[in-house]
Amino acid sequence: MRDRRVVVTGGAGFVGAALCTRLVHEDWSVSVIDDCRLGTPANWPSDVASEIDHLKIDIRDGEGVEGVLRAVQPEIVYHLAAIHFIPLCDAQPAQAIDVNVTGTQRILDACARVSSDSSIVFTSSGAVYAPSSNAHIETSAVGPTDVYGHTKLWGEQLLRLHHLKTEAGIGVARLFNVFGPGETNPHFIPAVLVQVKVADTLQLGNLTTRRDYVFTDDVAEALSLIGANAGTGGLLTFNVGSERALSGEDVLDAVATLLGRRFSPAIDSRRVRPSDRQLLLSDCTHARERLGWSARTSLADGLEVALARPLAQGVDVSG
Repeated sequence: MRDRRVVVTGGAGFVGAALCTRLVHEDWSVSVIDDCRLGTPANWPSDVASEIDHLKIDIRDGEGVEGVLRAVQPEIVYHLAAIHFIPLCDAQPAQAIDVNVTGTQRILDACARVSSDSSIVFTSSGAVYAPSSNAHIETSAVGPTDVYGHTKLWGEQLLRLHHLKTEAGIGVARLFNVFGPGETNPHFIPAVLVQVKVADTLQLGNLTTRRDYVFTDDVAEALSLIGANAGTGGLLTFNVGSERALSGEDVLDAVATLLGRRFSPAIDSRRVRPSDRQLLLSDCTHARERLGWSARTSLADGLEVALARPLAQGVDVSG
């Protein structure tokens, strides 16, 4: 009998599936709110899937969310559900704001009405920071350069207001560039891993920008630890990254080494993002000191795992 209960929004998604897997293994009773527009229960390992209570509800359905919270009475609500793909957010800003901002407010309203002692862990993003040539710490200046980053910053602000009104414990995880198996969006690494299976010439975007790639299982561990600490009260914010800045060319070299093949990148203008910053890099000193957490999975090891299943079912990397 699992006595400790959590609710995970977006739990059938990319990071959500890794988090749910970890929570089940940690003996939590896990209820998932996910409308499966992007996520899929196929992302859960078979031994984990049977332990998860999946409610197919849109996070903007406040009454539906409230019903789940009343029934479960969770110790922690992990709020991961969002539109994450930056090109989609830029192309459809109203939808991104509706899901990422309005959806977050619906979750918070439901938590307030249930009046439980639930703490809340919110997955934000390194995209909230202003561009910089240095690694970001949690007190670095914010200044998003795209719609997605703005929706995550607004989400953080809603969490702060919720904390002020309810004194609920809040944990904010600013995730950097997460990679691993079962991606639900056609980001750079899964696009590479899918294409190398069928071609030596790869259609890609800008390869010179440098990103902080952190593996899904490391992120799941960080989120679990943040959840354990959020219950102490207050509002805690942590960067979650690898603290390594790698270019697209670095990733291609790592894939080439893994497969023992060389590839020829071809720049596809449709994949070049006008809002791309040159560097996005984390400093996770706070997470090391407060949580005892740091990323442990190397790029090479993570790529080897991701190569077997780069994408979740139904995700298209073309265009």
